[in-house]
Amino acid sequence: MKVAPKGSPAGVLEFGSSATRTRQVKAGRALRLAPGIYAMDASLPPEAVARHHCLAVVARVWPGAVISDRSAFSGGRPAEGWLFIRHPDPARRSNLRLPGITISVEDGPGALPGDMPMPHGLHLSGVARGLVENVTSPGPAPTGRPARAAGTEATEEQMDALARDGGPGRIRNVLGELDLIKGSFGRPAVEAVRRRLAELLGTHTDSAPLSPRLRARLEGEPFDAARLALIERLVAGLGTIPPEPAPAIGGPGQWEWLPFFEAYFSNYIEGTEFTVEEALRIAVDNEIPASRPQDAHDVAATYRIVSDPQLAAHRARSGAELLDILREHHATLMAARPEKRPGLLKQKRNWAGGYQFVEPELLVGTLTRGFDLLAPVTDPLHRAVTVMFLVTECHPFDDGNGRVARIVANSELSAAGQIRLIVPTVYRSNYLAGLAGASNGAGRGESLTAVLRFTQRWVAGIDWRTFDAADAEIRETNGYLDPVRAENAAQRLRLPGSVPEVE
Repeated sequence: MKVAPKGSPAGVLEFGSSATRTRQVKAGRALRLAPGIYAMDASLPPEAVARHHCLAVVARVWPGAVISDRSAFSGGRPAEGWLFIRHPDPARRSNLRLPGITISVEDGPGALPGDMPMPHGLHLSGVARGLVENVTSPGPAPTGRPARAAGTEATEEQMDALARDGGPGRIRNVLGELDLIKGSFGRPAVEAVRRRLAELLGTHTDSAPLSPRLRARLEGEPFDAARLALIERLVAGLGTIPPEPAPAIGGPGQWEWLPFFEAYFSNYIEGTEFTVEEALRIAVDNEIPASRPQDAHDVAATYRIVSDPQLAAHRARSGAELLDILREHHATLMAARPEKRPGLLKQKRNWAGGYQFVEPELLVGTLTRGFDLLAPVTDPLHRAVTVMFLVTECHPFDDGNGRVARIVANSELSAAGQIRLIVPTVYRSNYLAGLAGASNGAGRGESLTAVLRFTQRWVAGIDWRTFDAADAEIRETNGYLDPVRAENAAQRLRLPGSVPEVE
């Protein structure tokens, strides 16, 4: 029997043993996947061949089988080297071992309402069926293989995902599907699933879910587990990086003009572009150009926040307080832009360069729980890195997120008497690359920390006592340069008084 086209790198699947087949195996023309199951003229490694033909093998040995249990949660793909199936009358009850995959069958109903068709006449457990099959059942854990059921916590997380993606309508549909299949499964598992789904529609029960995600959703604060995992990864990585204190020594006069340039650069890298002289007249002299009043307000408002010692050093001590501070800063920053909903959390998804930030309904829970994860971080710069990253990942507002993230990050430094961070224009690409690397899980925040530490060293070397002195040194260190043009000209941000260095 041939069930794959000739010429496929995975070869042609054939069944049945013979002396000819044995000779073909010895000659390298046939690959034995299991007794009586061969792939002819395959050029891929055995594990890849087995993955390619897995469903065809299942259909031959167990026609009409349903890919079920934890394999349904993985979309019908083997997980941890095992594929679990159910069949109403399996001709073979023992496991079938292929290279890299073991297929395990259990008695169970054939295709039911809601099950999804798969190739070769197979089916995949539908949503309601998958939930019932994966609720943990009593009994000892198996040895030598993963449990068939993914477990109650994993099942509850699937329910959380259903509620997140489809809302109440999706949950009602699944409950309807559950009514159609309930007679095919044990009552305890069906009722356990029904109870949790009903809770998502507002029905109270006495038992708490095992899944923190579902529990948080039922309590009104669902969260983004993947983002919290990124925060945990960052916190763990920072724990391996030695602190380098950078005290802001000297009196207030030593840092007189730092707030102005912080406000200027924080807006410039977000696209609010004025010359530094124009920004000076806006922020300090309160001259608002008639042609760009909203942009001018952004610069002036940022300056008002970062030049106020109390606001600049107002650090959050809880996730709820962080939310309050962010709202207050955003309301100030966006006061001239009512269409940006000043001080109000986002209601729609937001993106940057194809990267989606935390969804609106998961925002509060992610931000507050994420803040709790920062407790082990005590070094002020490391705290600034983690707070900045948390706020950036959440992106809580329609606009102005980068500015508020940098303000609250710097609050961690000011509250500890450390030098604040400024990202000059020329260093924008480095800064964004550091954030993107942490978002994509590249390392554990080492690049982002290195980028921000370098900007802190740069700030430490600038003479902020007068506008002219600071402006001259910023120009000398390439701070004002456009990052793309600077990159093409091999010009980098350099520390004051140093030879050019590549960062």
